[in-house]
Amino acid sequence: MAFRITPSLGPQIDEVFPTTGPYWDNQLASISINGVTIEPSYKLGSVVRGSDGGEYFFVKASASVSGTATTGTAVNITFPAYTIAAGGSTYYTPPDTPVAEGEYIHVRRGAWNAIPA
Repeated sequence: MAFRITPSLGPQIDEVFPTTGPYWDNQLASISINGVTIEPSYKLGSVVRGSDGGEYFFVKASASVSGTATTGTAVNITFPAYTIAAGGSTYYTPPDTPVAEGEYIHVRRGAWNAIPA
């Protein structure tokens, strides 16, 4: 399985996060300092590179997506919301990884077993 090589703070590309989202700075999440609300350190739409050369987008499931062996499940991304739902596309969830509505995950441009374009 590929892993994230982009030097940024955030989840690995095969991890699924619950509906609360991945906060890497929990003590600062959703508080206001001098009128500025602190937000999570890892944002929807973040794009990272994997050790396999693939490009991965961080998204949120707007509907449940079943797991598919080998390639992952084809999904459509809605921009600029960065939400996904099952459907024919060039983006795929990790292999054998179901994603429930409201959960967060990275999707790969191209099937997980394909050579990056």
